[in-house]
Amino acid sequence: MASDWVVARRVAIACIVLALAYFSFRIVDVILQVFAAILLSLALHALAEPFARLTRFPERYAVFPVAFLVFGGIGLALYLFGATIQEQVSELVKELPDAWKAFEQRFHLEGMSDDLLRRAEAAAPSGETVLSAVQGLTTNVFQVLLGSFLVVVGGIYFAASPDLYRRLFLSMWPEPDRDAVERRILAISEDLRHFLKAQLIAMVVVGILTFVGLSIVGVPSALALALFAGLAEFVPMVGPVVSAAPAVLIALTLGVDTGLWTLLVFVIVQQTESNIITPLLQQRMVSLPPAVTLFAVVAFGNVFGVMGVVLATPLTVLTFAALKARGQARVES
Repeated sequence: MASDWVVARRVAIACIVLALAYFSFRIVDVILQVFAAILLSLALHALAEPFARLTRFPERYAVFPVAFLVFGGIGLALYLFGATIQEQVSELVKELPDAWKAFEQRFHLEGMSDDLLRRAEAAAPSGETVLSAVQGLTTNVFQVLLGSFLVVVGGIYFAASPDLYRRLFLSMWPEPDRDAVERRILAISEDLRHFLKAQLIAMVVVGILTFVGLSIVGVPSALALALFAGLAEFVPMVGPVVSAAPAVLIALTLGVDTGLWTLLVFVIVQQTESNIITPLLQQRMVSLPPAVTLFAVVAFGNVFGVMGVVLATPLTVLTFAALKARGQARVES
């Protein structure tokens, strides 16, 4: 009887684990949104601490004026430069097809885009129509907007009451283990905060250097391309390559020399970021080997889609920080 009970218990535990794994897979988008909200809360909390010290404002409530200043500043920047950015983005969208055709003609690749289009149509489901494609695009845009709203609101809530959610998470662990788990959480949070600070600085520097370089070379829509390059820097290894492609295509319409100079601008910016900026910023953050970063982007992208690509680096930092915290806990014990 005892052996039958043990077997039944193990089968029940296995079923529960499989059910939880299946449930987690079904709500993986929600889990990634929660993680993105936690990253935003760490960033807001990092800004709220000096604000609270300077203004004598309670740190718990300092998150709200800081969030207002951050998002208000973004809104003001969009208001002041939004027309220019929108104009350049629209011009960029119009110029890219012509730039691609010019690229095909210059390198005798005519018909390559038509061949790719035919392959994409052949790979699409038989019932796919223009209307369904437009409906799918509309749905995706709505999901992005809704997800962004949830991340922002959730991030503000997490940042306003971090102790509440930390206690809620710790309540899932046995009482004797909670102190050790809390120390690990604090260590992981500190590593993620250092990562976010370093990444934000790198994105700003890359965006500014790219804008200056493209303006000197004379590439059209330099502001829009630099903004795209700065945002793409959040996805290392892959982001810089993706951001350089449209700039080089646009530059090639002005001549091969301009295209080469534009490529040189991106090489110089990335070398500056990789060899000067990142080493200085990584002194207090988790240092990720380039190969690990590259394959992490590919792996998380295959498993979780676009959101996995965007969050691949912080997820990898989380994994490394958790392993480091676990190793330190073993040494202390």
